[in-house]
Amino acid sequence: MNRAVVSSWVDAVLGTDRNQRVRVTQSLVASSLYLGLSAIVWLGVWMGVIEQLPAAVLASAVLGASVVFYAVIRSGRNLRFTADPALTQVQGLYCVLACSAAYAVAGPIRGALLMLLLTGQFFGAFSLSPSQARRTSLVAVVAVGLTMGWCAYTDPVRFPPQVELLTFLLVALVLPTIGWLAGKLSAMRNKLRLQKAQLESALAQNRLLATQDELTGLSNRRHMTALMMAERARQHRSRSPISMVLMDIDHFKRINDGCGHQAGDQVLQIFADVITHGLRAGDALARWGGEEFLLMLPNTSADDALVCVERMRGQLAGRSFDHIEPKLAVTFSAGIGVCDLEDRMDTIVERADRAMYRAKTAGRNRTVVA
Repeated sequence: MNRAVVSSWVDAVLGTDRNQRVRVTQSLVASSLYLGLSAIVWLGVWMGVIEQLPAAVLASAVLGASVVFYAVIRSGRNLRFTADPALTQVQGLYCVLACSAAYAVAGPIRGALLMLLLTGQFFGAFSLSPSQARRTSLVAVVAVGLTMGWCAYTDPVRFPPQVELLTFLLVALVLPTIGWLAGKLSAMRNKLRLQKAQLESALAQNRLLATQDELTGLSNRRHMTALMMAERARQHRSRSPISMVLMDIDHFKRINDGCGHQAGDQVLQIFADVITHGLRAGDALARWGGEEFLLMLPNTSADDALVCVERMRGQLAGRSFDHIEPKLAVTFSAGIGVCDLEDRMDTIVERADRAMYRAKTAGRNRTVVA
């Protein structure tokens, strides 16, 4: 058969959503158990050890419930139950009722059918909380106990009270133990899920820190270097200039020493915010180190870069730093280097660095073009 046809059939039965497919599959596994239960009961009818009418009622009930559970999950209506979208607890409780009913009508094979209760308990380990798993096992003990007591009271010949009592004691011993184990598995699963989420969060944070300066939120030196290489490759195709601007905050050590390192951090953050708001789409700004910032301006000549930097200087001059230190004025010196096709990016950054130091020597708060 064509693989595409098989795939379409599988999608039609299980759906395409990954989480829903898991839930539908679990429901179908439970349905196969109910189908097997019905087959065994009808085999007992054929052998003459089980009455036909109770068997028909039981088979209709369990198979009908299987269809209902499958339809609810396959249609997506189960998603309304956010606490238990797999309907595991509801299906587990129904399994308890089905097994209790089967016990009452299964005649001499009734003891063997109690094994289905164990299967239902283990289903709960995949979705139920530890407390829910324990409650389900206790409900199972009570339901089976009531069934055994009713059968022994109404038909002591077929259900000898002594045998039913011993069977109940065994059920009361095993089912809570299974419920406890299912709860432990559930707790372990929840712990692993939490650890996985924490690991994914830590990995995402590490990936972010690998490309981002933690204080300013700008690209760090490593990420900026990668951006420069990518822009350099585009330049070979577009034949357009790239301007690199190295900016250094003037007298930053004096701010740090006089106002404190926390004030210095605030100055760096405000400076990064002001410069970022003056960028175009495609421009890139990075904290290059300490109080130095590197700005990459693609498709920009030296003259246009100078205009851009001076506009940013004016925006910074209009920003108040009085909340850090009254009358504090923050300025910067900048050097501009233009990357032509034959230049190396690191050479241009060095050129911008030398131009920036010439701006410092010339009196600061100015821009020099290399």
